[in-house]
Amino acid sequence: MPLSAQPLSGFAAAVLNALTSNICVINRDGIIVAVNQAWLKFSEENSGGARRSDIGTNYLKICRTATGRGSEGASEFARGLEMVLARTTEKFELEYPCDSPTEPRWFLARATPLQHQQGGVVISHTNVTDRKRLVFDLAKLAATDPLTGVPNRRHFVDVAAAELERTKRFGTSTSVLMIDLDHFKSVNDTYGHATGDEALRSAAKACKSAVRKADLLARMGGEEFAALLPGTDMTSALAVAEKLRRAVASTAVCVEQNTCWLTTSIGVSQVSPDDKTIEEALSRADGALYRAKRSGRNCVIAANTD
Repeated sequence: MPLSAQPLSGFAAAVLNALTSNICVINRDGIIVAVNQAWLKFSEENSGGARRSDIGTNYLKICRTATGRGSEGASEFARGLEMVLARTTEKFELEYPCDSPTEPRWFLARATPLQHQQGGVVISHTNVTDRKRLVFDLAKLAATDPLTGVPNRRHFVDVAAAELERTKRFGTSTSVLMIDLDHFKSVNDTYGHATGDEALRSAAKACKSAVRKADLLARMGGEEFAALLPGTDMTSALAVAEKLRRAVASTAVCVEQNTCWLTTSIGVSQVSPDDKTIEEALSRADGALYRAKRSGRNCVIAANTD
């Protein structure tokens, strides 16, 4: 005989109600037969003030029919829950997004067999949003250049390598730009490092304004930047590079009484299906960049295609 729906009482109620996780118990058919106080409070906060216990609701059906953000996680949890109910696995857990009306949230759901001859499973939902945010923040920090706020070299290479694989698989066009600020050492020597730092930030902002949201701009080190342009052939990439060059050239850098103007030299290369690594395309763009330097700077040069 399966577990039947009944209010928590006695020792079991005291234990479950003392826990901060949202907890429910389901029977072998997936019907919720008990919930704790945290579950009741959560349902009240997320249903416009209505205090709903959910006892008698088919939990498995809710997971299987979920829609919107997090629905894939709900379906996955339903499959794991079925395995726990069938006793083919000892437990199952899954992190999933569950946004409130005001903020994104993450929960860790666990399903553990109820050690009872009538079967059933204990399900807990623990709010792990703070930990998840910390993970996201650390990942963003590791991928970001601290001075300019744009992605750093490591992140650029990782993303560009993945884009290279997509280019090979689908036969699309992708290009890269290597961008170097002209005479940057003289900016530091003439105006000081505070102005030099502001010049880098201003240049990054100008470059970012000239590329699309789908493009990736990164600081590669020193006064050198790079841009990844997915879905862009050489002709279009040259147009983007020229737009970027003009954006930098029209940007004034002002710190205290100091005002200076920047220019940039840019090398452009289209990714080739024969490239084994993204570094090969970057190397061609870098070669074109140095030809731009030798041609008088403040210009855009395409990489050799032969």
